[in-house]
Amino acid sequence: MSLTFSSTPTLRGFGQIAGTIAKAADGSVRDRGPDAQVRRGCVDEAAPAAQPWDRNRFGSTAERISTVESLVALAKELQAAHAAEFPRGRKLQLERDHEALSAELKELMGRPVADRPVGRPATIRIALDAIEVDLKKHSLGITRTDVAVYEAVFNFLCFAGSGRWFPSWAKISVAARCCEKSVGRALRRLGHHGLLAWISRSTTKSRRSDPAAKQRVQTSHAYFLDLKKRMAERVYQRFIQLRECRVRRFGRSAAAEPVQAPPPPPSKDVAEQRRSIASLGASLFGSDGHLGRV
Repeated sequence: MSLTFSSTPTLRGFGQIAGTIAKAADGSVRDRGPDAQVRRGCVDEAAPAAQPWDRNRFGSTAERISTVESLVALAKELQAAHAAEFPRGRKLQLERDHEALSAELKELMGRPVADRPVGRPATIRIALDAIEVDLKKHSLGITRTDVAVYEAVFNFLCFAGSGRWFPSWAKISVAARCCEKSVGRALRRLGHHGLLAWISRSTTKSRRSDPAAKQRVQTSHAYFLDLKKRMAERVYQRFIQLRECRVRRFGRSAAAEPVQAPPPPPSKDVAEQRRSIASLGASLFGSDGHLGRV
């Protein structure tokens, strides 16, 4: 009985395997290789721009609890609205319609111009654009996994006053009980809705073969809250309502005190002003009509 392999190893492959085994046997330290390509716009973790911790500080415990609970509740509302707009099977139906219309458009464009129905290609293109918009909207909708990731991210926010917040995807995936790819997709959707913002960071590590040489590598993001700037106005106002309801449980209000209107200007009595001007003129001018000495 012979063994059948899907692919036969080449002589070069055997040489690479033998070289790897030899390096592991002699105890030599393997290098990480050249600098890994980091994401565009990464900031060194020691730079002030990579430490937006002042945006994560809260004035009181009541404000912290109210803000976190309101954001999670808002994410759940967005997830419920997305589920109502795109029920089960809606995405599959959109993809099937897109495929059928694309095939019809391709078939029509293959005909001579005289045989094409007037206006039908344009109608199909309009329908395809609408379907693509719906599919794009579906891809950016909040899911239940996104809500779980959002709740897990807040477990790593330092509430001791420093505001430090930089968990890795691996830690978030363990807390949310999902894979790291799901964490990446969830963060992209949460960032689209303004629920979370971050700064990509990089750091330097020593090479294994030469500790004096440094190597630039990617590290975890620095997360922060920038709600008013990144949220849609309707979503932000809903967040304010939810937070206000929760702050009232602590016996205070998060809304700013109403600004009192400035007092009305004093009424101007024209006759009184004329008398004042006349008395001023009498004191400045002498009896001969010339300016008197002061």
